Amino acid sequence: MAKSRWPSPDIISRAVMVDDLGPIPFVTTETAARFLALSPHSLECYRAKGTGPAFYKFGKAVRYALPDLEAWIAQCRHGQTAGNLRRLY
Repeated sequence: MAKSRWPSPDIISRAVMVDDLGPIPFVTTETAARFLALSPHSLECYRAKGTGPAFYKFGKAVRYALPDLEAWIAQCRHGQTAGNLRRLY
């Protein structure tokens, strides 16, 4: 009896390859942290406090969408330091 091939040619013909997805829609905590120049631990702390970028949960997996990371970056932009701006010299 001949061994059947796995996956079968029929399954291969119906498969959608990763290359067909286009841009990656979600990234891991580690990848998001590198994108933001933060440590993964810092990003996890922001997530726990509710002050970090929006994220998604797929079961136990946490993922970030790149547009959400870019929106959070824009929110973090400041034109001056907080508080009373007195002369320092």
